[in-house]
Amino acid sequence: MQTNYKQRFTNENSNGRKLSSKIKIGDFLSLKINALGPKKIGLVELNNGLTLLVPNTNLGDIVKVKLEKVFSIPSKTQKTKNQPKYALGSVVQVLKKTNISTATELEIGKILNLTIKRKGPKNSGLVPISDNFTIIVPNTKVGDAVKIEITKIKPTYAFGKIVSQSKAAKNSLNTFGISNTAKSKIQNEKTFKLTKNKTYNILIPSNAKSLANFFVFKLNGDLLFVKKSLGIQFGDSAKILIVRTREKFAIAKILKLNPISNFKKDLIVKNEIKKMIESGIHYGERAIRCNANMRSFIWLRKKGRNKNRPFLKRGRHVINLLKTRLCLKKAFIQLAKYAYLGQTFLFVGTKKPAASLIARTAVLSQTAFFVNSRWLGGMLTNWKTILKSISQIRPILKEKQKVIHNLLEKRQKIKERLFNKVNMLRKKSRKLMIKGKKLIQQLQQNPNYFIEKSQQLMKLKRLFLIQSKNLMENYSNIFIKQEKILNFTKILKEKENQLMQQKIYLKNIMQNDKNTFVSFKKLFLIGQELMKLKQQTNQSGNILWAVSYEKFNQILNENSVSLLHSGSNVEANKTNSILPSPSTEILYKILSTMKIKFDPLEMSYNKISNTISEADARKQMNKSKSTNTTKNLIISKLLDKFTLYLPFTKNYMNLLIQRLQNCNFIYEKFNQDLQQIREKLNEFLKLTSNIQKVTNNIQSQFLQQIFLFNKLNQKLRLLSSEQRLLKFLPKLRFLPTTKNKMYERVELLMKKFVDPRMNYPMDQIYDQKLKLTSKKMAATRKQKWQRLEKYFGGVTQMSKMSKAQISNNVAIIVGQQEEMNAVRECKKLGIKMFTIIDTNCNPKLSDHVIPANDDSRTSIQYILGQMLTYIRFAQKLRRKVALKKSLVFL
Repeated sequence: MQTNYKQRFTNENSNGRKLSSKIKIGDFLSLKINALGPKKIGLVELNNGLTLLVPNTNLGDIVKVKLEKVFSIPSKTQKTKNQPKYALGSVVQVLKKTNISTATELEIGKILNLTIKRKGPKNSGLVPISDNFTIIVPNTKVGDAVKIEITKIKPTYAFGKIVSQSKAAKNSLNTFGISNTAKSKIQNEKTFKLTKNKTYNILIPSNAKSLANFFVFKLNGDLLFVKKSLGIQFGDSAKILIVRTREKFAIAKILKLNPISNFKKDLIVKNEIKKMIESGIHYGERAIRCNANMRSFIWLRKKGRNKNRPFLKRGRHVINLLKTRLCLKKAFIQLAKYAYLGQTFLFVGTKKPAASLIARTAVLSQTAFFVNSRWLGGMLTNWKTILKSISQIRPILKEKQKVIHNLLEKRQKIKERLFNKVNMLRKKSRKLMIKGKKLIQQLQQNPNYFIEKSQQLMKLKRLFLIQSKNLMENYSNIFIKQEKILNFTKILKEKENQLMQQKIYLKNIMQNDKNTFVSFKKLFLIGQELMKLKQQTNQSGNILWAVSYEKFNQILNENSVSLLHSGSNVEANKTNSILPSPSTEILYKILSTMKIKFDPLEMSYNKISNTISEADARKQMNKSKSTNTTKNLIISKLLDKFTLYLPFTKNYMNLLIQRLQNCNFIYEKFNQDLQQIREKLNEFLKLTSNIQKVTNNIQSQFLQQIFLFNKLNQKLRLLSSEQRLLKFLPKLRFLPTTKNKMYERVELLMKKFVDPRMNYPMDQIYDQKLKLTSKKMAATRKQKWQRLEKYFGGVTQMSKMSKAQISNNVAIIVGQQEEMNAVRECKKLGIKMFTIIDTNCNPKLSDHVIPANDDSRTSIQYILGQMLTYIRFAQKLRRKVALKKSLVFL
């Protein structure tokens, strides 16, 4: 049955997106299983590059397959679309079964013990199982006894991977630490011995022993003693020389530490030439303009009809980069020597591509001058006249240098700050990488690490929430109790205050009653006396008058018996007894007692009966002061009437006594009530103190709960951050970069964001100098100064140098053809010249030649950058040596 292998296939993946136009899902194919994969999966390689996977098949079977899925692999470049790589098919019908017995017995992953019988291609061994079937084992030799694992099965052969190898099969020579070339020699020789005065490249093994000043380890059964020098350590490679040999040991000394092999040297040269080609150094001028002296630096043909003729590319010569590399090396070494000796450099290049690069390298090399606009005739030979024009622009250039210096300082500070931030990010990224690796290890050990940990933490969180809820409920209950107690205490305190006020009020009443009782007692006694007098006077038939003390004194002085009334016509014919009128206080009290409206029912502890006040009595007495007669009459009537009120006073005194007794009883009752209230208040105080202790305890527990809850939240946040870190790890691998790359990125940031904002209008310097001049004069002077600055701006510092010092300069010229005036003047003064020459230049006119493309900016940048590194390194070395010398003298 013929099989149709030219079926049209789809290009849809499992999602149904179209990938290519030849394969369609659902097509039926008739195929032969060419190879067998693991778990009896048949493999068929199709013409369009697809590998079809057919499960549950045997090797050599012809089957009808339905295409189920197509898997694509994303392309590395954005231009090319995703291309299909694998396809999956299901068996619909087995058209023909295989009869291959040996292939069907084998399985992927099966382990076999075999002996290599034949030599195969590319250092492999063959093991024939049957006439039509062999097993191929790579990196084996004839006679090796190996344990292999089957990796791939085909109809007539299979591939095996070495699992283990017998000791007999292994190389008996212990060539530990010897280079590959030496190993091959040793393996070819049956009796290998280290020979005297021969060099070897070895690696000091980590299990070597350190005895005194030697490293000791076995090499091919013999001991090798390597003398310690040049700071060699375990694991370092070194070039050694065998000094002495004996039967069972050899002694060697180190010639070179970590020597570069020829392969590495070739690799370095290739990389350098690759960089040169990328920068376009190899492009020369047109063949018509070629200088005959440059033939030795041009790439010549080696074969064919045009042998030893220049190689042309688009009508241009191609410079031999191998010779350019050698010239560059010589030039760089010589430049470094000059820089170490402290010589200054003069960079010359007026071409457009070279102008800015020349200025930059001259500024960065610190002890250098430059001419990048135009080389004026007599720039060096007629130095006196040049100095005059330089003196005109020197003050302007000084101010410009100050401004530029300030700007550069500011830029450097910003750069350092940015670099510190980037370095901090780098350190953080390293820590995150370490953390991520640990997380990956944990996940490898326990895939459900995050789920289990999050479940544990959530359980703890729920427990904390329940506990805190209970605490809150207890706290709220206690708080309600506390509020109730506070309300009760408040009510009791109010009652206490009321009772105290009533008590004070009652006390005042009792005091007043006592005072009134005393006064009434006195009045009662006075009344009794008056009654006795009245009775005596009535019995004797005399008239009783009341007079004032003044009149009484007058009567006593005059020894008169008659009664004189002040301001009245009353005569006292019958006066046998004289009684002085009482004092005003006694009179007021008498009036008050006479005017009391006594009501025994109203006598209680909280009510006093209506009595006339002393103020009213005084008013009445003041009214009666108009005449002495009325006064005396009133008083006499009063005294007469007062005697009638004696029984009333007696009753009133009795009532006061009863009232005082009642008040005392009520006062004692108040005291008892107050005592009870105070006892209750003390109880409430004790309860409040206990409640306060309980609340404090609950608060402390609650604070502990909050602290633990915060810790638990922190752990949850950490867990979520770890999960985010795992997602971010693929992007994070780009962050821990080297310091050089960090500097490059910081420079890019500076150029993009900082440098555009750091512009200073230099015209302001000219304007400040030309303030007092007229506009026309200012414009002409400004134009002149700008022209002078353009031509002599890079040579102003040379004004401090003498003619001999100028001739001691080193000139670096870019483009000999354009700078012939500079070349002639340098030749005349004997200045050493390093020139970048193209194929149209004469190499004999310069001391040090660098054959390269002098029209390309990239090629000039490459060469000047290399020169700058060598010059700066030599200058740094010079400063270090000078510092050491100064320290020695100190």
